[in-house]
Amino acid sequence: MASSDSLSSPFQTAFDFVSVESVQELALNKPNDIPKRYIRSEEERPSSTPLSSLLTVPVIDVEKLLLPSDNHERRKEMGILSKACIEWGFFQIVNHGIPHSLVDHMRGVTNEFFSLSLEEKKKYAPQAGDSQGYGNMFVVDEDQKLDWGDSIALALMPKKLVKLSLWPTTPSDYRNTLQSYTTEVERVAQMILSLFAENLQLKNDYFKEKFGEDPMVAVRMNLYPPCPRPDLVLGLSPHSDGAAITLLLQDEHIEGLQVRKNNKWVPIQPIPYALVVNIGDLIEVMTNGIYKSIEHRAVTNKERTRLSIAMFYFPGLDDEVAPASNLVDEEHPSLYGKFKQKEYMHYYTNTKLNGKKSLANFSKICE
Repeated sequence: MASSDSLSSPFQTAFDFVSVESVQELALNKPNDIPKRYIRSEEERPSSTPLSSLLTVPVIDVEKLLLPSDNHERRKEMGILSKACIEWGFFQIVNHGIPHSLVDHMRGVTNEFFSLSLEEKKKYAPQAGDSQGYGNMFVVDEDQKLDWGDSIALALMPKKLVKLSLWPTTPSDYRNTLQSYTTEVERVAQMILSLFAENLQLKNDYFKEKFGEDPMVAVRMNLYPPCPRPDLVLGLSPHSDGAAITLLLQDEHIEGLQVRKNNKWVPIQPIPYALVVNIGDLIEVMTNGIYKSIEHRAVTNKERTRLSIAMFYFPGLDDEVAPASNLVDEEHPSLYGKFKQKEYMHYYTNTKLNGKKSLANFSKICE
């Protein structure tokens, strides 16, 4: 692993990602046969893996969490939040305060971008040695199975990571809309982290202090085109997120996100204007495994395109990540070593998505 001093950016790659065709363009040609590189092995296919229609990801009402601390409804909702973090690692939030008009506008400019010609979108392709830009991340070798989806990934904070040359200028209000949306979602992320701290009996500003004055924020906008054989492919490979927390805006009309629970895949039903929140690898480390990052994936739809927008929230690049000392004792020894955020991010972006293996393999390297 590269030393932290040698990393100019956590998005820096040890190689250029393997270039692959645009899935959106492939789908426009309405192929009768799926290219072999997209067809999953029997055990990976959505049609071959068990689903659960009985389980439902918890839904949290943020308005109740903002009530006075001694309010019965707030205490009850905090209990639901705690259980969601411990037992699921995923939950949806409603009444979070982000204006519906801004959410609609963010979806609109993202759809407009993906509607541009391939030639125009390629202007924002990743630069050599970087994982930001338009295309398909995490393709690290020629024989790797591909996901049925396209994306554009951008760093939003800190400023030294932002590459405006990769920010679309069409539509004309794309950049301003993205900045406004990010500001609102970051506010929600900070609030959620303070609630985590309260439930864990840490100082309410514990995570705010650990994330420092210059936290890292990134966004990934995903487009999953219609697929003639959704039973054979995946829109996004199973993985846990390398961030601290992720806040995802789902497509309101098309189900696609699934989370692994009790060795079954549980679909997350879209709720209008809700955000899906999930625990990332870094919060698993910082809570000493009390909150765990959970494997999830995206499946495709035969008839319709699905859009999602994920914002990833991290500590600062040079901030150290380690279990909170208050969560470590003789009965609960430290499960993870100390490392800098950018070291893990660099490792994560240089490996293909593969379930929960990123954190486990990185932890072994750090021993």
